[in-house]
Amino acid sequence: MIPKTGRAIIFNNNNIIFIKRTKYNEDGSIKKEYYTFPGGHLEGNESYEEATIREVYEELGIDVDIVRELVYLHNKDLNRDEKFFLANIMGGKLGTGNGPEFKNIDYLKYGKYEIVQIDKKDLNDYNILPIEVKKKIIDEL
Repeated sequence: MIPKTGRAIIFNNNNIIFIKRTKYNEDGSIKKEYYTFPGGHLEGNESYEEATIREVYEELGIDVDIVRELVYLHNKDLNRDEKFFLANIMGGKLGTGNGPEFKNIDYLKYGKYEIVQIDKKDLNDYNILPIEVKKKIIDEL
């Protein structure tokens, strides 16, 4: 069975909220740095929307409302199906998530996760993955 993930595209004024991922080599130098959308894997019988709402709360500490699906794709590199939803912030406090990604301090093993906001007009300046979603946002929103 192919894994499935739901992810949120969350605007905060003109900014979009991302998770900055930094992965390290054994010597501590940066191996890879990129930006991705908050969200994660479906659990049990969750829908994509339910998983997205749950994961965003775990990662960011905010409640979101799904507006609509923007992109569905099969991520060949990671062999998983992904849906990306436009979402509105409904409450909570950004940065108070308690997901394991933000509690783990073994950066060499798991990398580093940071919450960042990027102005929509500056998206081309960042390594945002997946690129198909980045292009869709720039072209359509």
